[in-house]
Amino acid sequence: MFKFELSSVLSLKEKIEDTKKRELGIATKKKEELEQEKSNLIGQKHALHDEIKRSSAKEVDINAVKSLNCYTSYINKQIIQTEGHIVKVQKVVDKKREELLEAMKERKILDNLKELKLEQYTQEARKIEQILVDEVVSYKYGEARRSEE
Repeated sequence: MFKFELSSVLSLKEKIEDTKKRELGIATKKKEELEQEKSNLIGQKHALHDEIKRSSAKEVDINAVKSLNCYTSYINKQIIQTEGHIVKVQKVVDKKREELLEAMKERKILDNLKELKLEQYTQEARKIEQILVDEVVSYKYGEARRSEE
């Protein structure tokens, strides 16, 4: 019966790889949420610009225009801040992706080693089986010759 002596290490590497996959998924989700937030802010900004244009087409209410401009400025700052967060999270995503690739390489090395060991075990089992078959054939041949005499 084949038993890979490093199976516990392989199991550990698989668990590490799964953990790295989850971490990458979490970081990617966070980045997507930030990008959605940025998209929403940009949508709000465009809506404000449209509101300013509509307000300008009618009677001009200076206070309303000032208020809309202040809010637009606030949204611009929020967009810039969100872009900064996206850059930071992208770095985390890249780092997590590299860690995952490294974990996958380490697990793959052990998988390949396991395959090699299994192949060696199979070859050894075939050799032993062939030796046993040869011995049985030789024994039967010898028995057959003795019974003929």
